[in-house]
Amino acid sequence: MRKGLWLAAAGVLMLAGCEQAADDRAAETATEAAPAATADPGPAAEVAGGRVPLDVAPAPVARIAYGFAYALSVPRVRGAELMSRHELTCAAAGPGFCQVMSAQADWSSRRPGGRLELRGQPDWINRFRAGLAADARDSGGRLETAVTEGEDLTARIDAADQGVRTEADLAARIRDLQARRGGTLEQRLAVEKELADLRRRQDALALEARQLDTRVRTATLTIDYRQGGALAADSPTRPVVQAVQDAFGLSMGMLAVLITAGSILLPVVGVAGLTWWAIRRRRRPAAA
Repeated sequence: MRKGLWLAAAGVLMLAGCEQAADDRAAETATEAAPAATADPGPAAEVAGGRVPLDVAPAPVARIAYGFAYALSVPRVRGAELMSRHELTCAAAGPGFCQVMSAQADWSSRRPGGRLELRGQPDWINRFRAGLAADARDSGGRLETAVTEGEDLTARIDAADQGVRTEADLAARIRDLQARRGGTLEQRLAVEKELADLRRRQDALALEARQLDTRVRTATLTIDYRQGGALAADSPTRPVVQAVQDAFGLSMGMLAVLITAGSILLPVVGVAGLTWWAIRRRRRPAAA
């Protein structure tokens, strides 16, 4: 039995010696590799003639809501067709890509025209507006103006998100206090009322944050369709055509005034005539 104990002790000593040797070799390897790692400055990128480390944090990205406004000058006979085609193109793309916010047109008035307001996915809106100049040219008109506007909503979105988090933390603290024992019924009702007010404010801030985020994730496009051709701004016949239309409109206006006056005076004249006829008829027997 004593011999077995000696054998077991010897085995333990041998294993300990092997583990110590392995640890010594690992320490030597790490010591040799350390200077090489310290000497390496790490990857760098050439920027504007200098070396800039690649681990530099990128600049924050502003959350901007973009809006585009275009004006197309097209002939009257082609304007309604072009506007309808654009509206149907947006509807056919589906609500995930484009939605018609409003469409107004009057091509029979003295100043015919229309307006189409779209909201959609920014890439789809960019592809659609890229072909507006060609559409106007194919319809016998041209692109008059193109305006791009952007609104930075970063601060408003951050403020709304921070407000939601603040209201949620405050509500959690109030619930923790409410869970403790004690307090009168009036105090508990006051706490419930404060929690309801916090939930309402939190919901309002969350709704504002979602609306602002929707504006950033989408883009708006407003298209004004104006009459071109003979009434275009640079047309030499514009003064003559405009004068004829003004004269015709003035004549129709005077006729409308006469019709209105006749409709008002005709009943008055009729009643006065009947009254005069009745008075004269009653006076005849008296004179006889």
